[in-house]
Amino acid sequence: MRAASSRSRIALISTYTHLSRDSIETMLRSSFPELQVDVFSITEILKRQRAWIAPNLHCVAKEFGRQIASGNISLRESYFRTTYAFTRLHAQMRRLIDPARHLFSFQMQSLYNTSVPGVPHFVYTDHAHLSNLHYQDFDRSTLRSPAWLALERTIYETATTVFTRSSDVATDLTRFYGISPDKVECVFAGSNVRVAETGAHNIDRYRKQRILFVGVDWERKGGPELLEAFTKILDEHPQAHLTVAGATVRSEARNCTFLGKVPPHELPRLYAESSIFCLPTRAEPFGIAFVEAMLHRLPIVGTRIGAIPDMVEEGVNGYLVNPGDPQGLRKALSRLLAAPETCQEFGQRSYEKAAQRYTWSAVGTRIRATILRRLEALSGLQQSAPAQSSRASAE
Repeated sequence: MRAASSRSRIALISTYTHLSRDSIETMLRSSFPELQVDVFSITEILKRQRAWIAPNLHCVAKEFGRQIASGNISLRESYFRTTYAFTRLHAQMRRLIDPARHLFSFQMQSLYNTSVPGVPHFVYTDHAHLSNLHYQDFDRSTLRSPAWLALERTIYETATTVFTRSSDVATDLTRFYGISPDKVECVFAGSNVRVAETGAHNIDRYRKQRILFVGVDWERKGGPELLEAFTKILDEHPQAHLTVAGATVRSEARNCTFLGKVPPHELPRLYAESSIFCLPTRAEPFGIAFVEAMLHRLPIVGTRIGAIPDMVEEGVNGYLVNPGDPQGLRKALSRLLAAPETCQEFGQRSYEKAAQRYTWSAVGTRIRATILRRLEALSGLQQSAPAQSSRASAE
């Protein structure tokens, strides 16, 4: 891509601090080495605007007062999610992103609209708010106000392209928000954990019957259902073992290890020592742990929600159950524990699928191709506009 020297920068808008944020920034820099990247942190921008504090707190009380009182949302979280913060931030971005310098802008997540006139704008998200309606446990009283939902729709309407991490969110943007499928592209996501290529794993690994759960939110990730299923599995497979990484759990269940919070650099070892990965989550925007497990050649047991059916094909690299179904979990896990050959076969297919689809280099290749195509199309439209205007004047 040849970029004019005056427009040789990307405006990268970050909406939160997370391992994925660093991965996305690295991906974008690697995908567009000919451009410089200016990073704008939404959190820092909002913190610096002291004049916004009083009116935004008024909006917090009005829009989230009941949810804060009931414990459904924290004061800090609600402060960043008001319609006031949304609209003021949208206006503020015009002072930060320069059409004369920035070739395009790239926004992580869909919590705000950071588009600026004259700058092609791309959004990369793993979730749309109305996607929550798919989850059986979703409390509809926590649904955002019609005013906020109308603002959310503008995120997608003003974007040149909306990139999603999963096909279900891409579908929801059309179904719930009326966004044209031509503006939406599922490009998936990569792993935030380094994976060393070790080749096909010996079947002895899968004979060890070690099940791994990775997740901080024990309840939402389906931990109680997994523990209930596992205690019954021990009747059939007394040597089976369950390791829980991330969540803080108090339990004296037999053959279980509860590690609590685990540093990211420790996760590869846990994946490599395991035979099966199980995360029976009840609500999940994406689920990066599934990708990490797949890249570590593990068969997967997950639930039929969100992005998980994109990753796990029934009977191909794992099994899917309905959320909140400990009996289904027991059956699926027992099938794998009894068949190490199947575990090995499923694990290899997991790896092949992840290596092709779920790496940041693959994601970056897809994103670059689409952005270049969109920029070229926009450039063609701009060049043809004067000619069309001249013809109209002559007529």
